[in-house]
Amino acid sequence: MQPLGTWPAVERARIVGVLTDVDDTLTTEGAVTPDALQALAALARSGLHVIPITGRPVGWSAPFAAQWPVDAIVAENGSASSCV
Repeated sequence: MQPLGTWPAVERARIVGVLTDVDDTLTTEGAVTPDALQALAALARSGLHVIPITGRPVGWSAPFAAQWPVDAIVAENGSASSCV
């Protein structure tokens, strides 16, 4: 692993989005904290697509897809047919 500062800006500029796990990545003790939501919003403001991925059911994920600053949520253990 190398420091992020050594990654050329030209290469970083090609990033179009961020995929992230939900449980114990975006959440702390089962809740999404304000700082995690602020980070998601900052990524979205910077023009990046943000897509959390979870093994939780679609019914659990749908309200968060509507409330969080994300483009979609992949649910049901990552099934592409479960994007909300």
